[in-house]
Amino acid sequence: MNELHPISGTARRLGQRFDRAGFQLFVVGGAVRDQVLGLSSTEDDIDMTTDARPADIVALLEPIATAVWRQGERFGTIGATVFGRDVEITTFRSETYSGHSRKPVVGFGDDLRTDLSRRDFTINAMALSASDGDLHDPFDGAGDLRAGLLRTPLAPEVSFNDDPLRMLRAARFAARLDLRFDDPLIDAATTLAPRMEIVSGERIFAEIERLLRLPDPSAGIEFLWTTGVLSAAFDRAPLPSFTTVAEAIDRMAHAEPVDSGVRWAALCVLTGVDVEELSFQLRMSVDRRKDLSRLSSDRLPTTYQQSDLRRLILKPGRSQVLRMVQLERILEMRPDPELARLAADFSELVDREPAHALRSPLSGGEILSILNIDPGPVVGDVTRHLEELAVEQGPLSPESAAQAARLFLQRKQPSPTDGPR
Repeated sequence: MNELHPISGTARRLGQRFDRAGFQLFVVGGAVRDQVLGLSSTEDDIDMTTDARPADIVALLEPIATAVWRQGERFGTIGATVFGRDVEITTFRSETYSGHSRKPVVGFGDDLRTDLSRRDFTINAMALSASDGDLHDPFDGAGDLRAGLLRTPLAPEVSFNDDPLRMLRAARFAARLDLRFDDPLIDAATTLAPRMEIVSGERIFAEIERLLRLPDPSAGIEFLWTTGVLSAAFDRAPLPSFTTVAEAIDRMAHAEPVDSGVRWAALCVLTGVDVEELSFQLRMSVDRRKDLSRLSSDRLPTTYQQSDLRRLILKPGRSQVLRMVQLERILEMRPDPELARLAADFSELVDREPAHALRSPLSGGEILSILNIDPGPVVGDVTRHLEELAVEQGPLSPESAAQAARLFLQRKQPSPTDGPR
């Protein structure tokens, strides 16, 4: 409790206001961790905790706030916009859990240490006094950051049994901050992996999504894989040995740009889960389900001509083809020189012949005028024919398209000499 850290003006002014009213106020959460690491905080709002009860918090905030929201009041949380910043202030809490739910029964407390002990990891169980910047670190989170170690404030068996989602969060924090896992934490996760059954699909998806968006998620994935947490989260039989997928996970970590959708598709293949089943189990959005389904089912050609590449330019399009290339590279679906050649040939062609150049250069009205016909399905037939010609031969000029349209119509219409004899 002897380190001092700078406090934002908003937090300091609030700290002084609470102090004058006889209450303690502390900054908690990621902002404190970032301060200890010497990083600029990435937090948009300020998370704070206090011994003041919710009604006292409201009374202190309302005279100076431009907005106050009380949706979380029964859990002890009051939100407000003060001095141009959003803040959330929560009364010190103690929590008890039942075996069938990760949602705690919340009680209010008067002790900062008890409040910090209920947090997920020691690196997140630190608090800065809002009035003077004094660091309160009863579980040595700062020391763990210096040592590069991820631990829980309480015994990990207690922490993970109370809230199994913390096992997924462990993977993310270790990967994000380059921390190694405490041995008892690994043992507890291995033992308690089946507890993932009480975590909702949405929360599992959200936490793994955050992991997969990190530049290098490999350490987190290895932890989830080897402890059995991932197989429990995906509700499937034990996964094969991590050594069989380690190289693919490493390629995933180094693939650029970072694309969580591609990483999800790769993870589905490596774990052997059914994409559709997992999408519904984790309650992914409709857009994510469709994206994952396309990535898992679409295939790049093994042999190709320029016409094949032009079809890819039109559908699924440049960005999707490059994502498919990345997925194939992660999974080593073909020799890398062969894949690199395909990617280079595609990129060269799409630069020269973008998708709009492969569309019909003639509008529907121009087709009607050139062919001197009435509106009808023939216009669509001609348009599709011109686009097919562009795929086979390359982009058409308006003149060549007009000539091709006339020839198409001549072939489509019966000759005057045709008919019954």
